[in-house]
Amino acid sequence: MNFFRMRLPIFLICLVLFLTSSNAPAANARSGHVTHVMLFWLKRSGNVDDRNVLLRGLPTLRRVRGVNDVRVGRPLPVDPPGLEQSFDLGVVVIFRDREALEKFEHDPRRRRALDTILEPLVRRYTVYNFANE
Repeated sequence: MNFFRMRLPIFLICLVLFLTSSNAPAANARSGHVTHVMLFWLKRSGNVDDRNVLLRGLPTLRRVRGVNDVRVGRPLPVDPPGLEQSFDLGVVVIFRDREALEKFEHDPRRRRALDTILEPLVRRYTVYNFANE
């Protein structure tokens, strides 16, 4: 396995821990919460307009029942180089529990949003889910 690909999961875990460690009460993940990490690669990589559409739209996930927090951002250049930085946008969503995540994933509004917002702009995306300990 490629050395850099092995480092991606470690980077994602560190990113999530950093993003959920703010002083905001909603961001403090407690046992039972589920973290949903999404990484997006734009069809027109680096296109500011496309990225801004997603930056405006993705925070509306806060309105979904069972979502405690949403964080959206761009890759952070790191030193030393070598960590996976090819994605254009990252999103971390903290769900109240697994049931809330499952309801979100099966909600027909989610499918419509994927079709109307993501499909025209996003070449691919990757999702990671994990239960917070």
